[in-house]
Amino acid sequence: MYGIEEKRNELLAFVEEVSDEEARTKPDENSWSILEVLEHLYLMEQMIVHQMNQAIKQGDDQQVSEKPLHKTTNRDYKVEAPETLKPKGEFNTVEEAKKGLEHTREATYFLVHNKDKETLQNRAFPHPSFGDLNLEQWVEFIGWHELRHLDQMKEAKAHIQ
Repeated sequence: MYGIEEKRNELLAFVEEVSDEEARTKPDENSWSILEVLEHLYLMEQMIVHQMNQAIKQGDDQQVSEKPLHKTTNRDYKVEAPETLKPKGEFNTVEEAKKGLEHTREATYFLVHNKDKETLQNRAFPHPSFGDLNLEQWVEFIGWHELRHLDQMKEAKAHIQ
């Protein structure tokens, strides 16, 4: 659905090969550890589901244009995460992080499966880089965002070995 399952599977295949010690190690003082990146992904999906619920309950119907969401993976364009989406040390192991990601994905699926396609296409809220995205685009964005950070985690692992 929206490519998020395949993208999540890529992420999970990578973290299967990461030890808890590697996952906790920061490549440098200004970078996130792999566990911190996983927590950011968890917080992001949690926030998106919350915002989608708000848009469904309180939003007005609106049409938005298609956006080039695949460009999310371009890490030349740096984006500072808002404070609420920065990791706070919630996960201590890769397994805890995987469980957290599993819970947010269940919430995403529950929301999407219980809404008709028209609602998902006609409700929107703004993205800081792309402007207004409809709810279907937000779900697709989750996967591209995970691939962006998968590259970051691969770089982190390469730097700590």
